[in-house]
Amino acid sequence: MAEVLVVRLSASAVPERPAAEWLVLDATGARRGNVHCGVLADAAPLAAGRKVVLLACGADTLLAEPVLPVKSGSKLAQVVPFALEEQLAADVENLHFAIGKREGRPGTPVAVVAKDCMDRWREMLQAVGLHADAFYAETAALPEAPNAVTLLIEGTRVYVKREASPGAVLEVEPLIEALQLALAAGEQAREHVTIYVSEDDYERERDLLEGLREFTASLQVKLLPEGPLPLFAATALRRPPVNLLQGPYAAKTKLRLSFAPWRYAAMLAAAFLTSHLGLKTWQYFHYTGEEARLNAQIIQVFQQAMPGAPMPDPAAARKLMESRLAQLRGASPDGGMMVALATVGEALAQMPDAKIEALSYRDNITDLRVLAPSVDALDRIRQIATQRGMSAELQSANPRESKFEGRLQLKSAGA
Repeated sequence: MAEVLVVRLSASAVPERPAAEWLVLDATGARRGNVHCGVLADAAPLAAGRKVVLLACGADTLLAEPVLPVKSGSKLAQVVPFALEEQLAADVENLHFAIGKREGRPGTPVAVVAKDCMDRWREMLQAVGLHADAFYAETAALPEAPNAVTLLIEGTRVYVKREASPGAVLEVEPLIEALQLALAAGEQAREHVTIYVSEDDYERERDLLEGLREFTASLQVKLLPEGPLPLFAATALRRPPVNLLQGPYAAKTKLRLSFAPWRYAAMLAAAFLTSHLGLKTWQYFHYTGEEARLNAQIIQVFQQAMPGAPMPDPAAARKLMESRLAQLRGASPDGGMMVALATVGEALAQMPDAKIEALSYRDNITDLRVLAPSVDALDRIRQIATQRGMSAELQSANPRESKFEGRLQLKSAGA
C-alpha cells in the first residue's frame, strides 16, 4: 500500500515564509521516520510516489453536523449554507463548504473554511511543487474516546473533542480559562478526560493540569514527545475526515495509460466503454428522479416560509428565499439583526455559563441583559462584539445570586 506524506503548516506560515512540519506514514498509520521541521520546500522531494495530505489549521475551519432535509443529490451543496446560516459570521459567498458522508448519526459532516485560506494554502504548496490529494482540518483529526472528552494542548490553543461531536479549538488566555470553557461544555458535572500535551507544555503547566484531577471523574495525561503531528496524522489515516478538496478545489489527477500491448488495451477500453455507458444511463434516470424530489422539497419549504405567496418554479423560489434572508441580515454586510445575533451566539459559545435574560433590537441597536459568572465574562462579550466591527458598551454590572447581571448595548454600523 502507498505511503502518505502528511504536512502541517505552521500557524505563522505565509506564502513568503512557508514554515511547516511533516511526517511519512504507511497507509495503516504506522510511522516511517521522525517528524521533520523546516521550510515547506524541504518536504517536496518526499512527495514522489506518495499520497500527500495537508492538515489545515483548526482555528480557520468550522466543523458541524447539520441535519439536512435531503439525502443526496447534486443540490445538496446548495442546501448546506442555509442549514448553517446562524453559525456563520462571514458571508457565505466568501466561504467554501465541504461535505462528508453520514456515519450512523442524523447529521451530515460539513467542514467550512474561508476561500482566502484555501487559496493561500494551495498557493504555498504549488510554490514548492507539492500537489495535495487531501486537505483535512486538524480538529477533525482529534482522537475520540467513548464517554469521555479529549483535550490537546499546544501552546495557547486547546483542542476539544467529545464523542459523536465535531472537534473544536479554543484560543483563550490564560490556559486555565480555556480549560474551564472546554470542560464546562459537557453535560455532566464530572467527565472522564484525556489530555495530550507536549513535554515542554506539561512541565510548564504541571500544577494546573494535575490539579484538574479533583474536578474530573478520571484524568489521563499523555505526553507528545514530537508534538501533535503524529497523533493528528495517525487519526486522520485511520478515520479519514471530510476532505476540503471538493468542488472548485477538487484535486486534479493525471491520467496515466499504457498502450502496450495494444490488443489487450483495446479490449479493456471496449469493456470499460460498455460499462460506462450503462452506468451513465442508470445515473441519468436516478438523478432525474432525485432532482424531482429535491424540487418538491424546495417548494414545500417555500410554502412553509411564505404562506399564501404565489408559487414560482424551484429556482425562482430559492432566489426569493435568498432575498428574504438578505433582508434579515440588514441593509449592509456590517449591520442587521442577523449579524448581532451571530455575534451574541459566538460569545455564548465561548461562555456557556452566561445566560441571556432579555434581548431587544431596534434600528441596528441591540440591548442585552445578561447573567454571567463574572464581570470579566460580561466584558468578554463586549470584546467579541468589538472584534466583529460593532460598537459595544457595558452599561452596568451588578451582583446577583453569586453572579453578575450586566446590561450591554451593541450598535451595528449605521446605528
